[in-house]
Amino acid sequence: MEPVKDTERVKKMFAQGQPELVDTQTGYKYSMVALCPKDGNIAPVARIERTGQSLSKVTFRCTSCFTEFEVGQDDIYVR
Repeated sequence: MEPVKDTERVKKMFAQGQPELVDTQTGYKYSMVALCPKDGNIAPVARIERTGQSLSKVTFRCTSCFTEFEVGQDDIYVR
């Protein structure tokens, strides 16, 4: 599946404190990804930090150039 912007799912993931979300109707597991600022490749989650039960910080790591970076919730995709 190609990454898509889905701000509602991303907000739900942050609120639930999980970088993944299972669609209860289909069983599909959505994961957060972001586009690497150096090469534009899709980068998965490398680390998360929580405040209480919610996500407070998500760090991504590009699998091509190994750059670690953070982006705002508006720049997070799901796939």
